[in-house]
Amino acid sequence: MRSMRLAASAFAGAAISFLAACAGTPDAAPAASAAPAPAAPVASSPAPTGPVDAGDPARQVAAVPAATGARAIIGLDKPAVISRFGEAAFVRRDGPAEVWRYRAPECFLELFIYRERDGSQHVTHVDARNFAGKPLPVEPCLQRFDADRRG
Repeated sequence: MRSMRLAASAFAGAAISFLAACAGTPDAAPAASAAPAPAAPVASSPAPTGPVDAGDPARQVAAVPAATGARAIIGLDKPAVISRFGEAAFVRRDGPAEVWRYRAPECFLELFIYRERDGSQHVTHVDARNFAGKPLPVEPCLQRFDADRRG
């Protein structure tokens, strides 16, 4: 027990000595300088009006690709879903969730819509299944659905 107290005391003493050495004395500290200037934000830079200098990061504008496929559907509210897909062929309600199923020529597209605390409802997940119920990649099913709607 005594050896544990001695070890703890030695550790505490070493830690205090280490911290004191790191802190230094006010006289030995380098002169305080002004706070470092924040980096110029690229996103808030004005749009270039002339040729863009590829070597100047402040003049570069990052291109954000538009969401496509399932990513473009996530977050849609019910009116936007109806506008995009029409009325669902099948709707299942399960507590705060609804599953809206759309039929494409070779698959089912299922949109999971959840009710938020504020009462709004948004798509939170998208699935695709074949007619036997096995999961499929969403993108090809969505493309088939869109192609079928265009006729």
